[in-house]
Amino acid sequence: MVASTVSPLYQALRATLRAAVKVFYGDIEVTGGEHMPATGPTIIACNHPNSIVDPLLLGTVTQRQIAYCARDGLFRVPLFGRVLRSVGAIPIRRRSDHGGASTDNTDAFAACGAVLAEGGVLAIFPEGKTHGHLRIEPLKTGTARIAVAAETGATTRRRLGVRIVPVGITYLVRHAFRSDIHVAFGPPIEVAEEVAAAGDEAQAVRALTTRIGDALRELAVHVEKTEDERLIAQVTAIVVGIRADGGLDAGGQSPAERTALVRRVVDAYRWFAEVEPARTQELRERLERFMEEREALGLGGEKPALQHRGERRLPLRGTPRIAVLVAAAPLAGFGLLTSVVPHAMLRLLMQPLRLSTDRVALFKLLAGAVIFAAAYAVETVAVARLFGVVPAVVFGVSLVPAALFARRYLIETRLHRLQIRSLGAWRTKGRLEALRSERRALAEALTELRVRYLDHVVQRSRS
Repeated sequence: MVASTVSPLYQALRATLRAAVKVFYGDIEVTGGEHMPATGPTIIACNHPNSIVDPLLLGTVTQRQIAYCARDGLFRVPLFGRVLRSVGAIPIRRRSDHGGASTDNTDAFAACGAVLAEGGVLAIFPEGKTHGHLRIEPLKTGTARIAVAAETGATTRRRLGVRIVPVGITYLVRHAFRSDIHVAFGPPIEVAEEVAAAGDEAQAVRALTTRIGDALRELAVHVEKTEDERLIAQVTAIVVGIRADGGLDAGGQSPAERTALVRRVVDAYRWFAEVEPARTQELRERLERFMEEREALGLGGEKPALQHRGERRLPLRGTPRIAVLVAAAPLAGFGLLTSVVPHAMLRLLMQPLRLSTDRVALFKLLAGAVIFAAAYAVETVAVARLFGVVPAVVFGVSLVPAALFARRYLIETRLHRLQIRSLGAWRTKGRLEALRSERRALAEALTELRVRYLDHVVQRSRS
């Protein structure tokens, strides 16, 4: 196969996955797409926060066909392994998957070199594993070794010109339905330049690995310590409220804007911890007590979330808002009624599995597609038997849009907050009011620190 072509099977899979991803997630914003070369040997080096969803997402936002490097265990999964081989994926043997024993990836590296020699695209996740943290894990050297081997193996008459494009994926809420995603492509790294600047291939590999890691930390959210992740997420939520009260971000932030905000919060936290460590610790302890109380009242906060469902709401107020909500109620009721059974089935199926955060989205995407498709098919057949084919077709086509509309309606009316685990908050109104008061106090403290940090940023830019 010519590297610049896209096989019919790959095109069909991409179209299917693109539709599925767009239904499951909300706004998928791609920035820096111009950095992805249209032709020539290219390695996409991407962070790996969300299991198999990451390569699926990459495939939907790039036009060129990608040969993925994946752990060899995936190729033993029935049917899925055949699909991987059909689209040119390359199995990588990891020591962690083989009892810590040494592994031989000579054939895999040769296959990667062949893809690059033909001018193709490789996708590699240099962290070497998926994980559920808001950070870039230490990188393996395999990406750089493959790039250097391919570049130095070319003849002097024909340099391959291998480029590494770093890609940072930030899921604002990794596991949540209709949450947003930011996919950031960084400037390509010219492998030939690193090889020429290095004294030998080993030094080139180290330099490339460092550059890739630095680039990924610039493109995605990187919180160094796991215990700081919830803290950063909570501060971000409060700062979002501060900005909204100041008349900023009308209509909500885009995924790229939210990623940039979180990165500023991380930077501000580091700076403040250096200049005022005692006050930083005091504020941290207050935030931790606040989060513990929220969790105790069943108001969430168990997992880091960089976005919340109620942020984007209709700008209408008063009578116009009430009129719109009343008029929309029948359609929302239809969407809720036709989706409540498959939704409940999916929730019940997930409860005993205790999935890690980097597996939840994949399970929801795959199992949800099967459960909802089956439920909708049964409902459509029932309508066909009762009312005929034409009403059934109209009914079936309307199911997914109606379900999405119902979810939006619940958020607009804040009915999504009425969950069994949160009923305790309403029974203890005193604690709830105290929690709101503490949030206001925290917002005041963070407003002051935000002004100081922004002044610091201005001074830093001038120096």
